[in-house]
Amino acid sequence: MTAIKAAVVGVGHMGRHHARIYSEMPGVELTAVVDTNELAARDIAKKYNTQHFLDYHSLIGKVDAVSIATPTSFHYPISMALLNAGIHVLIEKPISSTVKEAKTLVQLAKMKNLILQVGHTERFNPAVMSLNGLVKNPIFIETHRMGPPTRRNLDVGVVFELMIHDIDILLNLVHSPIVKMQGFGLKIYSNHEDIAQAQILFENGCMASLSASRISSEKVRNLEITQEEGFLRLDYIEQNIILRKQVSSKYIFDQPKATYKSEFLLEQPLIRKDEPLRLEIEHFVECLREQKQPVVSGEDGKAALEIGNRILDSLILVKADDNQMTRELIAMSQ
Repeated sequence: MTAIKAAVVGVGHMGRHHARIYSEMPGVELTAVVDTNELAARDIAKKYNTQHFLDYHSLIGKVDAVSIATPTSFHYPISMALLNAGIHVLIEKPISSTVKEAKTLVQLAKMKNLILQVGHTERFNPAVMSLNGLVKNPIFIETHRMGPPTRRNLDVGVVFELMIHDIDILLNLVHSPIVKMQGFGLKIYSNHEDIAQAQILFENGCMASLSASRISSEKVRNLEITQEEGFLRLDYIEQNIILRKQVSSKYIFDQPKATYKSEFLLEQPLIRKDEPLRLEIEHFVECLREQKQPVVSGEDGKAALEIGNRILDSLILVKADDNQMTRELIAMSQ
């Protein structure tokens, strides 16, 4: 089996993990890493016994596939250049800065018969992959994605840094047009929304409430689903699911008034835990070898971007007053 030659553009927080995983994969050769920060590029290249470049154009003619883990504003020009050169691309989320750019990337990849995968890593979370068959007719979906302040990803707000994962999963669970949405946001320490909440109503009657924050004291990632069969709670970090299935319900006509009583059966499906990013990259390589479409395609990335933009358009955004707690949280993150 011929080794796939892979590279990583952008070796910041996420990119260095892409480089680590490629370097450990059988049948894959980490050919190079690229970053405009020469010290960072050299350090990662040395760590994983590969070469480094400062310009992504240096990869053309040398590699088969590339992970792009740069700030969002660079996704489009880098992807365009690499796709035009016949290189398969895995882009960290969001796919691009604009829907127009996303459409162009999707069309180019299709025309060139290349793999274009978008890094919505939570789709490869083993708990999320176990949802198949458990979610049938959701009535209400609620998500919480919180974390402490960092200096990363400040070129976008929390909608495209964190909530975009839940948007992608929501679209994969509810196959119905959106009829109404409303968002609220707070600017606290960046030029974009640092806290956001969105309410979404689907044509089939399902409702969703998405909450995201990068100014919280601890990291929280969970999903709760109400459906006719009962309730489901998914913890992304622990990679587990708890089901509450309604087994009986009845009215009890005690004086002075009737009460309603339900009995539930708790279940916790067995889930084999794994690193979602590793599963995502393994799937990318598998798609290259078998020439099949990825689970999270460029079209999926575009769809999530479109809904993210609609949320931002509906966002009632206010600037929070400076306060001591916010300053202390930011100081702790540095």
